[in-house]
Amino acid sequence: MDQLRRCFRNLLDEAVSAVADPQQPHPTGTGSGTFLSSVPHFRYTPLRSPSNFRILRLEYRLEDYELPSWRQRPLRGSLIEASIESPPRYFALSYTWGDPALVDCAAALRRMMKGKTERVIWVDSICINQGTDPEALAERSGQIAMMDSIYRSAYRVNVHLGPGDAASDVACEVLKKLSLFYYGATLPGPQKEFFKRKYEKLATEVLEWTPEFPYGKLHGVFRLPWFRPVGSDFTRIPVSKWTTDWASGGHLMAAAHWRSYVVWHHVMQEFVRRYEQGEPVSSFGLGLSAILVPPALALEATRPEDKIYGLYAVCKRFGFELPAPDYTKPLAVVYTEGATAALRCEPASLETLSWVCESPKAWERGLPSWVPDFSGCIRNWSPSNPPHMTVPLMTMRQSRLNAASGGTQCQYEFELDGQALNVRGRRVDVVCAVGVPWSMDNSTSMLGGAERPAGQDVDTLVSCVGSWFDVAQQGLSGSGSSGPLHVGGGDIDAMKRLAYLLALDVFRPLSVEQLDELVRYLSILVTRSKSGSGNPSHTLPLAHPQDGPVSDYSFIGEHVVSDQMLAIIKRIVPAALWKTVFRTARGEYLGLGTHTVRVGDVVAVFHGCPHAAVLRPWGEWYRYVGPAYVEGVMDGGWWRNYTTAEDDERFVLI
Repeated sequence: MDQLRRCFRNLLDEAVSAVADPQQPHPTGTGSGTFLSSVPHFRYTPLRSPSNFRILRLEYRLEDYELPSWRQRPLRGSLIEASIESPPRYFALSYTWGDPALVDCAAALRRMMKGKTERVIWVDSICINQGTDPEALAERSGQIAMMDSIYRSAYRVNVHLGPGDAASDVACEVLKKLSLFYYGATLPGPQKEFFKRKYEKLATEVLEWTPEFPYGKLHGVFRLPWFRPVGSDFTRIPVSKWTTDWASGGHLMAAAHWRSYVVWHHVMQEFVRRYEQGEPVSSFGLGLSAILVPPALALEATRPEDKIYGLYAVCKRFGFELPAPDYTKPLAVVYTEGATAALRCEPASLETLSWVCESPKAWERGLPSWVPDFSGCIRNWSPSNPPHMTVPLMTMRQSRLNAASGGTQCQYEFELDGQALNVRGRRVDVVCAVGVPWSMDNSTSMLGGAERPAGQDVDTLVSCVGSWFDVAQQGLSGSGSSGPLHVGGGDIDAMKRLAYLLALDVFRPLSVEQLDELVRYLSILVTRSKSGSGNPSHTLPLAHPQDGPVSDYSFIGEHVVSDQMLAIIKRIVPAALWKTVFRTARGEYLGLGTHTVRVGDVVAVFHGCPHAAVLRPWGEWYRYVGPAYVEGVMDGGWWRNYTTAEDDERFVLI
């Protein structure tokens, strides 16, 4: 038990560090006092050596203790210069950049000074010159390249999550208990099973969606802004491997959502450990794109360049070479260099293209269409601010098989001074029909930080799924369903075809029972979609007659939804949200592509690529629209049975 207590104390030191004290009333303001100095303009002295960095020495005077609260004490300090090769003992602070950044920084520093008279702290916004003149930009570039060493040399890294409230207090208490039970379950002895049962029971409880906690009890912590920026040293919270019943849609979504905050960090930590013990990166299939792209999708950055530069140190630890940080370069150059480095580090793979989605804003900024737009954040996606990237349709292990291209090796070269990507592949067909994209405002959901679910995912799915059925049905009969839907004959064949597509059946094969279930609930959704909002059936529950009493259903936006229907919707969200169904002309292939697919786009498969690609002719070249899942293509059947080497051609992506 002593070992358990020591593990628990160490975990608390590293994990939940700076949410407001539960015993203290939560502040509504930032306190008074001068931040560091009342001098309006501070001039940095240039660093004497490229291996040097600044550290902030804070100290309180005797009169500061006469103030009624530590929150009101003024912050006074000086900057000292030290060498990273032999630094003094110092703490490092990780806090939330944003608006207003210095207010949050001041709150974090005051908390670190609580009960102290002096502390030596490294905090990037103060210790690095944030100016915009050439000298400041050059210094920042060098300091960003050193940040890995700066954090690793610190005596301790303190994380300031931000000001807390009652909800964060509940979440912190839950995390403490989860940590205790988790470590108890990992230690040998008779108490192992006891702690395992306690952990599983509590994990189920904290994921429960209730009127008091609409997203479960963990939302109080994970909604805090610190979990959004790039460059944060993610808190080590052992909340992975939660299992839930598929029928419990809310539990499933919550488990997947909260795991997403910590899994990338845990995976990187494990890979670093294995790499530093001498295991080559190739043995665990890690590529540069797997380091750069997931944070760019999910996290925000005050400076868009930091979507690349903020991960420079992580890449360096794995032996991946990125161009050195240089804040004088245009953003399009920074992103293009990052994508080029990712492709060159993975010469046998085009996995980077799995994340790319056509972005008109990126095109206007001069970003080549094949380069991921690392700016933006999935939390902010909406019809007025559409996705800057796409979520891959397959896992890393599935993508390594390159099944769609027959297991071939990719063949590409850079042209036009690195602005164009010349790729060898084979043309499948031309898009002739496209459904309505499934889009929604993520700010109305848990993903975007809404206090309560608004049900837009259900509303928007109902609005588009009818058009998807029409695309599938027209491919079988040559005409759409103009009247009420009658699931039989050609309609049931079209429904099965759509079900296989949305289930990504090549990667997750459906049993007969699973297919029947998916078709059954898709038919209900399609019927509702095609009935129109003015139809009396629009007020009926989204449920199958055998789903149990209506009293057990949930209100999701304008709809009453059974748990079984909700589970089906949550199952297809990762595959189909912000995507649309399309059909090709000659072969009448049915596909699932990004929301910007248009009639006239070309579907192709590149050598060594695990998925199909949608391209848009642009003069003699092509713009890359995004990856696609196409029936009959993903398993390699089209490549092996209907094409030969004579069908190869070059596609120049500009």
